[in-house]
Amino acid sequence: MAFPFKVVAFDMDGTFLRDDKTFDRKLFSQLLDRLLAQDVHVVVASGDQYECLLKYFPTRHEQLTFISENGAHIIDHDEELVVQTMDPTVVSELIPFMVDKMDLVPSLSGHQHGYISPNVSASQLKRLQFYFPNHVLIDDFKQLPADRFYQISFVVEPDKLKEQLQALRSRFGKRLKITPSGNGSVDLTIPGVDKAQALQRMLAQWQLTADDLVAFGDGGNDVTMLKMARVGWAMQNASKTVKLAADFTADEDNNHDAVLHVLQSYL
Repeated sequence: MAFPFKVVAFDMDGTFLRDDKTFDRKLFSQLLDRLLAQDVHVVVASGDQYECLLKYFPTRHEQLTFISENGAHIIDHDEELVVQTMDPTVVSELIPFMVDKMDLVPSLSGHQHGYISPNVSASQLKRLQFYFPNHVLIDDFKQLPADRFYQISFVVEPDKLKEQLQALRSRFGKRLKITPSGNGSVDLTIPGVDKAQALQRMLAQWQLTADDLVAFGDGGNDVTMLKMARVGWAMQNASKTVKLAADFTADEDNNHDAVLHVLQSYL
């Protein structure tokens, strides 16, 4: 059956991936072959680092487009196309403010490496090492690494979240996009850069429009791409806000390969 779209874009955590970070590899490979045979562009759109995303597609990455870092880093068929990093003057002001004034432990997603602190709980360190496979441990953030940064994140206790967000927005609200991303984590990113903006850039390059796009997501950072797509699918496990932004809600959640089954129904 002819696939009714020219571009497929899906989020990873909570959408394409099960909670244990697995997916039906055999079914994905079969569907990818069928999509590519119809000249469909398949886009992995995530807030994660490109190096983290590569782990899931060790033998197929050269056939995919990766929108990583919530749109700031784009790799198309192994070719780096877009690198949008934070203003260095903002970063040099932000990090001391977070560390000295707010007593926060930042994690920095850099172009060369991820930079994480060993001064966190064992469970948090293990989680950070998973998301930053190419990482450097930093004890003291007073001396910033010689790198460019896509985004900065931190984890905060739930009862302090509102207070910390207010402090950051008061100081940096016009210069940074400040977004709670779940599980007590907060992302500090470049204003105006998101998955939808990155997808618009790629659609233009492919001489296509949003009418050619079907998108899948579950979280707040997926809303813009779900709204822009001709058809946006929310996972059954998505929040109410995301479901309202989507055109459809899948019958299944991420733990039951909802993305793959919806794609299979189109094919």
